[in-house]
Amino acid sequence: MTLPSLVILILLAFIAAAIFLELAAIPGAKARERGHPQAEAINVLGWIGLLMGFAPWVAALVWAYTRPGLLTEPTPTGEVEPPPAAQSQPAP
Repeated sequence: MTLPSLVILILLAFIAAAIFLELAAIPGAKARERGHPQAEAINVLGWIGLLMGFAPWVAALVWAYTRPGLLTEPTPTGEVEPPPAAQSQPAP
């Protein structure tokens, strides 16, 4: 192997590592940016997701864009109640 080809191979390895690190950090960064309450868990799933395959990473990215607690709220007894109605302005 010649020196120029070795340099190119090492450069490509560094570029691939940089792309991997940027991709793995996207779900956690988006979750923190949006103020998600489970941002740290999303960050961990983003890193593990790229190591284990692409599907968990996609799940982390989708999770980062969700807003938890909008569908139902559990009561202290464990029953599920619908969320309070959105406060809207009465029509004039």
